[in-house]
Amino acid sequence: MTPYYCERTAPGWFAEPLNTASGLAYFVAAWQSWKQLERARWREQWDLHLLAALMAAVGLAAVLWHASGIAWLHWLDRAALGAFVIAYWSVFLVRTQRLGPGGVSIAWLLTAIGLAALATGLPLEVFGGTGGYVPLLALLLVGIGLAARVDRRLARDLLLASAIFLLALVVRALDLMLCDWAVVGTHWLWHLLTAGVLFVLVDGMIRHVRLREMQAAQAAG
Repeated sequence: MTPYYCERTAPGWFAEPLNTASGLAYFVAAWQSWKQLERARWREQWDLHLLAALMAAVGLAAVLWHASGIAWLHWLDRAALGAFVIAYWSVFLVRTQRLGPGGVSIAWLLTAIGLAALATGLPLEVFGGTGGYVPLLALLLVGIGLAARVDRRLARDLLLASAIFLLALVVRALDLMLCDWAVVGTHWLWHLLTAGVLFVLVDGMIRHVRLREMQAAQAAG
């Protein structure tokens, strides 16, 4: 098996202890987000609960993949992150732009076209596949522009998430490049940083929802 990461030098279980352990950061992020949600308001906040659960799913997939090195779990790892991205962008469109099902469908069509066009011009598999994550950075930048129209605090959260994610991309790209110098590599930092990105995104969305609810209550009163 060709190693995907610096820390893995051979196939088999537990060949990436640091990468595996750092995957637990997603569980911490998920738990911190989950604690902020109101259990009694499950129906009103089901989408926010889903985002917290998907953060945990990203962690589970990352831990399983790095602990085992089994090839198909690599795709599960990517699928879990992809599910979070799809869910978050959908929640973002509904909660911040107040789009209905038809509007969300059109927005997703435009998003898919834009991301596909961007991806065609990028070397997606360079630096251990890091190039494949660059379109997500572009999506965050679009989100900043949309959020700035309705909630500047959320826009700042997205800006912070973008900055952390940019650093995470650099760290991920350096993993194999610096392998001779850093024996354990840098991919474990990718886990810590992206867990932070997911938390900032969900935490910002939770605050946005609370702001909207407070504004609605004030308008009604």
